[in-house]
Amino acid sequence: MIETTRDIRTICLPRWGRVAADPGVVPWLVLDEEGEAVRPIRRFLLDFVAWNNRTGSVRSYAFDLLRWWRWLPASWATSP
Repeated sequence: MIETTRDIRTICLPRWGRVAADPGVVPWLVLDEEGEAVRPIRRFLLDFVAWNNRTGSVRSYAFDLLRWWRWLPASWATSP
């Protein structure tokens, strides 16, 4: 097996999107640069809310998913 290494210290994540409170069914959403909810993340959070998770947990997951969403393009760009 050939092992490749990447220097993750050189990866710069974009400051894309934000987490915002929402008065709808999903109390926290991840918004894109235009202020629109990121649909796949909203669908996940909607399901998460349906399982009676606390508002604070929804917020925490929204921030985690925002970080993941920022990581995805950076990880694709640096794939060996």
